[in-house]
Amino acid sequence: MSLRCVPWLVLGGVILALLAAFPLAASGYHLALGISVLYYTVLATAWALFSGPTRYISLATVAFFGIGAYTVAVVGEMLPWPLVLLTAAGVGTVIALIVGLSTLRLSGIYFVIFSFGLAELIRQLVTWYEVNIHKSVGRYIFLPITQEQIYWQLLALAVLVLLTGWLIGRSRLGLALRVIGEDETVARHVGIDTTWAKLALFAISAVFMTLTGAVMAPRWTYIDPSIAFNPMVSFQVVIMALLGGAGALFGPLLGVLPLVFLFEILSANFPNYFSILLGVVFIFVVYVLPHGVVGFLQKHWPKAKLAPFNATPAFVASAEPRGALLDVDAVSRNFGGLVAVDNMSFTIQPGEIVGLIGPNGSGKTTMLNLISGALVPSAGNIRFRGRDIAGKSPHTIARLGIARTFQLVRVLSSMTASENVIAGLAYRATPLWGAEAARHAAALLGKVGLADKAHLPADQLTYIDQKRLELARALALEPELLLLDEWLAGLNPTELGEGIALIQSLRDSGLTIIMVEHVMDAIRSLCGRCVVMNVGKKIADGPPATVLADPEVIRAYLGDSDA
Repeated sequence: MSLRCVPWLVLGGVILALLAAFPLAASGYHLALGISVLYYTVLATAWALFSGPTRYISLATVAFFGIGAYTVAVVGEMLPWPLVLLTAAGVGTVIALIVGLSTLRLSGIYFVIFSFGLAELIRQLVTWYEVNIHKSVGRYIFLPITQEQIYWQLLALAVLVLLTGWLIGRSRLGLALRVIGEDETVARHVGIDTTWAKLALFAISAVFMTLTGAVMAPRWTYIDPSIAFNPMVSFQVVIMALLGGAGALFGPLLGVLPLVFLFEILSANFPNYFSILLGVVFIFVVYVLPHGVVGFLQKHWPKAKLAPFNATPAFVASAEPRGALLDVDAVSRNFGGLVAVDNMSFTIQPGEIVGLIGPNGSGKTTMLNLISGALVPSAGNIRFRGRDIAGKSPHTIARLGIARTFQLVRVLSSMTASENVIAGLAYRATPLWGAEAARHAAALLGKVGLADKAHLPADQLTYIDQKRLELARALALEPELLLLDEWLAGLNPTELGEGIALIQSLRDSGLTIIMVEHVMDAIRSLCGRCVVMNVGKKIADGPPATVLADPEVIRAYLGDSDA
C-alpha cells in the first residue's frame, strides 16, 4: 500500500468512528434525520452504480425497496434477522435478474417508462395479494430492532455500497459500463458482452436497494403497498444522484446531504405543495447543474492531465491460418421488401487487402455489418477460419479476431484516447488490464501518431485524429481481419498519404484487411484485389486495374449514358 494512502485511511477511519458514535449522543429528531441521510445515501449511490456509467435512467428504485420491506413483513418473525436480510437480498437478486433479462435490451425513454411501470406493477400485485389472499390492507412488523440499530445497519450498508462502487470503478466491469454509456454499439464491437455487464450491475444495484428497504421496514411498525412502494422515493433518489453527480463515487452523497434537509423543510412547511416544489428542484438540477455538483467542480478545477506513456509502437498480427480466412457464401440481407445484399459470395485469403467498392447505396457497409455481427444474414453463410459466424453477436465475433471501424467515426467522447484503446484491450480474446494495458495502449497510440495525445478526451481530438484513435482501438483487439469502412474519407492529400502508409504498414505486418473506400488512388495502391458491388450484388472480382476497366463497373459508377 502506498504511504500516500495512509492519511486518507486514518481520516476515513476517524469519520466512520464519529458517524458510528452519532446515535449515542443524538436526540430522537436528529437520529431520525441521520437515518434519512443514510438510507438515501445507500439508495442514491446504488442507483448511480448502474445508471451513472450506463446513463440508463431507472425509476425502479422503489420496486426493490418495497420488495425488501415486504420480505421483512412476511418472514421477519419466522427467521433470525441475518437470515431475513439474506432472504431479502436473494429475492431482490432473482427479481432483478428476471426483469433485467427482459428489459435491459431497451434504452432511452423506453427503459425509463418500463422501470416506472415495473414499480407500479409490483405495487398492484402486492395490493391484490394482500386484499384477496392475505385478506388485509397491510402488515404489522413487531421486531426488537431499535432506531440506533437501524442507523448502524444503514451505516454499514453505506460503507459497503461505497466500497463496492470503488472496486467496480477500478475493474473491467466498470470500464465496460462506461463504454456502454458512451456508445453501446462500440461496446459490442470491442468484445464487451453488454447484456451480461448491464445485468450484473443492475442486480448488484438492486440488492443494495432491497436491503435498504429491509433495514428500514422495522422503523414503520406497519406497512402497506402505498408506504412501501411510494413512487416519490424513486424520483427523489434520481434527483439526489443527478444533483451530486451520478458519474462520481461520492457524487450522490453531495446531492443527498442538501436535499434531505431541503425535503425535510418542504414537507414540514409546505406539505400540500411538496410535489410541485420537488419538480422545481428537478428543473433546477437539469438546467443549472446538468452534470451535477461534481461536474461543476471538475469544470472549474479540472484534474491534472496525465503524462503520455513512452512506449515503443508495436503491432504483430496473428499467425496466418491455412486456407481462406473469410468465406462469404450466398449471403443475402433483406429489410422488408428492400434487398440490401443479394446472394453475395467471395473469399478473403490471409494477408490480403481487398477493396469492397461500388457506388453509394450498393450495400458495402451492410456487408461489413453482416461480417461483424451488427446484422444477421437473411440467408447464406459466413465462415471465419472455417467457423460459421453468421448470426453471432458482435462481441463474440470481435473476440474471435474481427475488428472494425465505422463509416461515421465513433469514439468514446468523454474518455481519454488511452482509455478508448484500453476498452479494446480489456475485452479481447487475451484481455489486458492495469499497467500492461496502459503500456500496450501507448504503443498503439504511438503507431497511429497519437503518442502525445494519450491523455486528451476523445472529443478534443481533430477529425483525422479521431479516425486514428478508432483504428488504434480496433488494432487493440489483435484482429486477424480488419474491416475499414471509408477510413480514408475526408482526408486532405497529406493526411491521405499518411493514412495509406499506415495501412501499408499493417499489411506488411501480416494483417488481413477489407476496406470499403471511394478514394481510387488508395484502392490502386493498397488493394491486391477488389470486389465490386452494385444494388446489393457482386458485379466484379479481381485486380484493381482489371475491375476498374470493366464496362459493367464503369456503368455502375457513371450510368448508362456515360459508360
